[in-house]
Amino acid sequence: MRYWTIVTPDYNILWQEYNKWETLSEKDILDHYWDWWSGKMKEVGKQELISEERCIEDWCVVHWAERNYWREMKENIQ
Repeated sequence: MRYWTIVTPDYNILWQEYNKWETLSEKDILDHYWDWWSGKMKEVGKQELISEERCIEDWCVVHWAERNYWREMKENIQ
């Protein structure tokens, strides 16, 4: 399984800005993004482009995600 990491700005209780790092599996991405994404693709008449791989690719572009090889290696070691 592949993992993707994104960084988003957030604020602590003192309203100080910091970077929040979040790593998601491809299953997590599909669970949260698939219905909305595939619905939008159908709305614009692009049914032939709908696939899980393209959904994940679009999510990565939108969120500036980078593949997390360390997480993948850790999972394979256990």
